[in-house]
Amino acid sequence: MIPAATRCGRQLRRRVRPLVERAAATPGADRYRKHFPAQAHLWILLFHVFDGSDSLRQTHARLAAAPAGFHRLGLVRGISRSQLARSSASRDPACFERLLADVVALARPVARRTAAWRELTAVQAVDSTFLALSAKLSPWSRHGGHAPGVRVHCGLDLAGLIPAHLRLTLTDTHDARAFDDRGLAELAGWTVVSDLGYYGHARFARLRDAGVSVIARLHAQAAFAVTATHAVPPITTPDGDIVLADQTVALGSPTNRAGAVLPGMRLITSRNPRGEEQRCVTDRVDLSAADIVALYRKRWQIELFFRWLKYQLKATHAFGTSRAAVWLTVVVCAIVAVLLSLIDAARPRGQSHVEWLRGVAAACQIAVLNSS
Repeated sequence: MIPAATRCGRQLRRRVRPLVERAAATPGADRYRKHFPAQAHLWILLFHVFDGSDSLRQTHARLAAAPAGFHRLGLVRGISRSQLARSSASRDPACFERLLADVVALARPVARRTAAWRELTAVQAVDSTFLALSAKLSPWSRHGGHAPGVRVHCGLDLAGLIPAHLRLTLTDTHDARAFDDRGLAELAGWTVVSDLGYYGHARFARLRDAGVSVIARLHAQAAFAVTATHAVPPITTPDGDIVLADQTVALGSPTNRAGAVLPGMRLITSRNPRGEEQRCVTDRVDLSAADIVALYRKRWQIELFFRWLKYQLKATHAFGTSRAAVWLTVVVCAIVAVLLSLIDAARPRGQSHVEWLRGVAAACQIAVLNSS
């Protein structure tokens, strides 16, 4: 095993253990499950995601084969595979949600201080991703003419690449509707970076009134009036984008009753390395046009986060067929993603994220199972 992974796995266990104990103390966590306490369940599902197992059957077999594996987790009589499956599909997720909140709080102060860290502080990319489910095994996920499955809506804190918000909905809940259901108080002081799925002048007006800034791609049919044009220095962003224009505009049409007119917005036009022109709007006047273009490009990080969650942490392999099981899968995968962000700086150069994940997983599991 790689020494760096071994060291980080043990360090991770020491940092996570008190959080797991506190999460397990959540009221109602052990209701009806006296022989399978929440603390052991938390550890087992963390091991499951860290290991990248395709099914709980594999994880159960691996723990059962370990010398005193279940006993070290406090399960003197062990548990059956069916008991693990039933609990993972029906246990109250409050203790897992608390653990996610605690690891996010732990990770946020130690976010990587990159060169762009100051600009990324309090910047959140919002988007959603689709998780396909079986119409036969999960009939609750089929709604109308939509494909059976769920949507995971996320707000990703770009400073540390950690999920600041997660929500599970059926596929008929569109991005804009799910975003509108969020409390604006939790976003006050943040800048939201979004794609066209969240575009709306009335929505932007509500965000501005609540103290939330926006950076969004300009809709092709959006109405605007240019009120000022600003000089643009010949600067190319680190990603190769060239700023072509920086204008102050009044965004929206006064004849649109369902919309709103937003004066004092900025319209920034840029050209990417492929020669394509892009335009985005924002109310941030404290940043340069190049910084705005670079921030909008950072929105792609949420797509990479979804890919990591679904294909490396196996969020597509749900713990069960119920809605509770799918949500629990998403929460545990998010917990592991945040934990990995805490130790990513120690990953040896040239080693892939997946190799690093598996090495840390083995070390963490050994540290927990061998602890008294």
